[in-house]
Formats: sequence, C-alpha cells, structure tokens
Amino acid sequence: MSRYLEVPERLVGVSLDEFIASHWPRVAKGRLRDLIRDGLITVGGAAVQPGQRLRSSDVVVVDAEPEALPQVAAAGFKPRILYQDEHLVAVDKQPGFPVEPGRWGEHPVTLTGALLDWAEARRGPDGSPPPRPRALHRLDLGTSGVLLYALSLEAERYYRGLFSSRQVEKVYHALVIGELREAGEVDASPAPDPRDGGRMKVSRGGKRALTEYAPLRRFRGYTLVECRPRTGRTHQIRVHLASIGHPLAVDPRYGGRDRMLLSEIKPGYKPKAGRPENPLIERLTLHAAELQLVSFQGSELRIRAEHPKDLRVLLSKMEKWRRAPEENPR
Repeated sequence: MSRYLEVPERLVGVSLDEFIASHWPRVAKGRLRDLIRDGLITVGGAAVQPGQRLRSSDVVVVDAEPEALPQVAAAGFKPRILYQDEHLVAVDKQPGFPVEPGRWGEHPVTLTGALLDWAEARRGPDGSPPPRPRALHRLDLGTSGVLLYALSLEAERYYRGLFSSRQVEKVYHALVIGELREAGEVDASPAPDPRDGGRMKVSRGGKRALTEYAPLRRFRGYTLVECRPRTGRTHQIRVHLASIGHPLAVDPRYGGRDRMLLSEIKPGYKPKAGRPENPLIERLTLHAAELQLVSFQGSELRIRAEHPKDLRVLLSKMEKWRRAPEENPR
C-alpha cells in the first residue's frame, strides 16, 4: 500500500533523500537512496533522483517499507555532551564504540545510535521528527575524544565546508614508542596498502597529507606527543608517526604493541599467581583532545575532551615509573 507524505514548510527545499531520512532516521541513507533510484519512492508518482529538491506543493509517494531495512540499533547509553546549540552538538567519543555500524553488522552499538536516541528525546511537542544528527567527521574505533554532529542540513553544509577548506584546528594527543625530543612535521602521502586491506602506507600515489607534531611529555622509551593534522586522510596520524619511527604505543597494525601492561612499566612488578594480568590499555593510544572552529552563528568555539580513564591511568603509571631524566641537568 502506498504512503503519501506532504512536505511541511520547514522542509521545503531539502533533497528527497534528506526528507525521507527525516522520517526513517535509523535507516542508512544509502539504503534509502537505493529505494529512490529503484522508483519505489517518487515525487507525485514521478521517478526522480535522490538529490531532487522538494517544493511545498510536492507529495512524496512511498511504495516500499523502509522500516523493514536494517536499522541503527538503540545504543543503550547516553552520549557525553561537550557542547550543544541548535545547529551543532559535540560529543566525547569513548574508545571501543564505532561512529557508524559496521558493514557486516559488527559493533551494533554505535555513537550514532546514541545520538539518534538523544535526538528522539527532543521530538517537537507536535510530534514532528527530531533533527537527525549527522556525523561531520570520523574517529577510529579505538580513538577517543571530540566528535561533531550537525543538527540541520544548513549546518551540515557549513561545517563540512570548514573541514574541506581546512578551517578546523584539530589537536590530538598520542602516546608513541620512542623518545621524541623535537617538534617537526611529516609531509607524506598515505595510500591503501594493496597487500593488506584496511591498512595505509606512505606512497607516491597517495594524496598529500601534512601533520605537525611536538613532544608534550617524555618517558623512558615513550613520548606523549601533540599532533595537529592539517589534512584529513585515513589513518593519517598513525601512518605519519609510524613513518618517522614512532608508532603509537598501542597500534599493532602500524608497528605498535597490542596492549600495555603494568608489568612492562613498573620495575619489580609481580603479577598475582594464577591470574592473567589485566592490561592498562588495549586500544589505540590516540585521543582527539580539542577542536577549534567558527560556529554556524559566527562565534569562536574551542571544544576540549579530557583524557579517558584508561589513558589517564596509563600516563600516571608512566609518570611514576618511567619518567625520563631531565635534559642537560646542571
């Protein structure tokens, strides 16, 4: 049975796929676009492209069941909100939660699911659909820190424009292997590694990428580094740090360890007999610490996320047991 959807004044001018996504926010937009291209969602019975702009007189006809498609699951946890206005929300991504669902159904609990739950609670008093949060960038599964979502189509276009024109200042903290003593930059082009799917490597055929870095705290055998990526390539910081001989302390894909144990840090540590030692951290030692940008309303924003507990504990143990000697002691 066909369903007929009128276009309310607030959605006049949006694209058809965006309009449909406002009704089925938990269905991936790519799946909805497929329905449009297959002629199962039309405007007044006429087949159109997903980007067709809607007018107030249009009636959208749905001859499909989008609700039967795979949907983003409810997350079951509340996102940590760092900043919020009517156009933007910044959340503190915790390690271990992906931004979006995996292609094959892995990691069903996602940050986007949590944001959809959060948005649903903000449904208008007239029952109108809440704003659908749109992730503006990505962080790897094992990375923590600041992540931005747009709350309107206009805001999404604006903020994506800032990212693409490199007007967003990004600051990361990375614990790396080796003692890095001087600031510098890496200007190298990552490209997919044909021998290892999902891995990147420095290659002449890659897209140019630039990362500035500076040591923040030095330990014996390790350094906490501040990184400022000037471009936004896949795994950029991980690849760049590994290329100069300082991979993330935990990052087995690019030369780091698979976990950090207290027995590897504390001299004379004796684990309890018969019990496996719990790792201090077993995810990427990378944290998106800060974003600086101009908001949709024109104000300066500086959004920070504190180190999560696992990284704080690791750094405190490093400070206690692996503090590096002072440079040039007098």
